Amino acid sequence: MKKILLTSALCASIMFAQSAPSSNYSYEVTPFAAGILSDSQSNLANDNYANAGISLAKNLKESFLDQVELAIMRSDSLNYKGTTNGNTNINRVFLNAVKKLPLTEKLAAYGLVGAGYQDVTQEIKDHDDSALVNYGVGLRYDLPYYGVAVKGDVRHLFGFNDKSNDVMYTLGLAMPLGKKYSENIAAKVPVIEEPVAVVPVVDGDDDNDGVLNSKDLCPDSLPGAVVNENGCEIDDDNDGIVNRLDKCPNTSPDVQVNEDGCVATINLNIKFDTMSDKIKSRYNSKLQEFANLLNENTNLKATIEAHTDSRGSESYNQRLSEKRAASTVRSLEKLNILPSRLQSIGYGETQPIATNDTAEGRAENRRVTGLINQ
Repeated sequence: MKKILLTSALCASIMFAQSAPSSNYSYEVTPFAAGILSDSQSNLANDNYANAGISLAKNLKESFLDQVELAIMRSDSLNYKGTTNGNTNINRVFLNAVKKLPLTEKLAAYGLVGAGYQDVTQEIKDHDDSALVNYGVGLRYDLPYYGVAVKGDVRHLFGFNDKSNDVMYTLGLAMPLGKKYSENIAAKVPVIEEPVAVVPVVDGDDDNDGVLNSKDLCPDSLPGAVVNENGCEIDDDNDGIVNRLDKCPNTSPDVQVNEDGCVATINLNIKFDTMSDKIKSRYNSKLQEFANLLNENTNLKATIEAHTDSRGSESYNQRLSEKRAASTVRSLEKLNILPSRLQSIGYGETQPIATNDTAEGRAENRRVTGLINQ
C-alpha cells in the first residue's frame, strides 16, 4: 500500500506537465507487455502477474492534449488463494488522455489519465467486474527509424466495485500510422507566361582594381591599391587604417590608433638629480598622462628604460639605473597599472644621449623613458 500511495503522489504531481507538439503521424499503435502488482483484496495467489495488450492513440493537433488513447489488455490465467480449481483471466479496456513533455530531441516524459472497465472471467469473493480509473507517468524514446518509439510507464489502477488498488508497469513499441500533411492539397491551374526579352548586363570594373562593379563594395579604389575580394583596401591588423597608410602595421587588437595607425605615445622623459632615484613632483602630470593611455588601451604594455651619467663606477651606475626604472614602475602601479603590463630595464651609463663632459649633458643622460609596446 505504501508503494501505491507513493506512486499515486508522483503521478499526480507531473501528469499535467507542458508538452511539445505531437508527432508527424495521425495515429500510433502500441503493442505492449505489462505487469500488475495487485493488493490483497483481489485474493489472487500471485499478486504480481503478467499482461499483454495493444493500444491505438490519435495524435491531436493544436490541442492541450497530445493524444487520446484506447487500450485493451488481458492477463495470464490466475489462481485464487485457497482453491484448487479456482482461476480467472482479467480483461481490461481503457480510454486515456495523454500529455507529453519533451526532455531532449528524442526523449520525452508523458503523463496519462483515464477511465476503463475490467471483466473478471470467474468472480470469487470480492474480485468483481468493475469500473476503473488509472493515471500514471512514463518515458518514450523516439528511434531514428520511421517514427518508431519505445515507451514505458507506471500507473495506479483503482477499481470502484472491489476497491482494489493496483500498480501497473508497461513496456511497449509505438508504431506510426497515417502520416499528417501540413499543407492543403489543391488543384493547380497551369499559368502560361509570355516570354520576356532578357537584356544582357555588361559588368565592368570602373576603378580597375580587379573586382567587378557588381561585387565592388569600394568602387573608388585608388590606382594600384591592393584590395580584397570585395574591392576594398586591405587592413591586416584591423585597426581601421588600410595598409597603404598604416605606419604601425602590427597594432594589437582593439587598440585605439591615430590617423597613422599608431598608438599616440607620450614622451615620459623623467630627469633625476645626481645619484638619486626619486621622481620629482613636477613629473606627476606626465606619469598620469602615461597611465591614462595604458588604461584606455588595455592590450598595451610598456617598457620603462632608465639611464645615468658617467660619474661613478659602471656597477654603481647600473644599480642606480635599475632603481630609477623600478621607482617609475612603482609610481605607475599606484595609478592602477598592473605590474604584468610593465617591464623595467636599467642601462646604466651605456646609452648617453648627450656629452658627459658638461653639467647640462649629464643632466640629459640622467633620465627615464617610457616605451609603448604595440
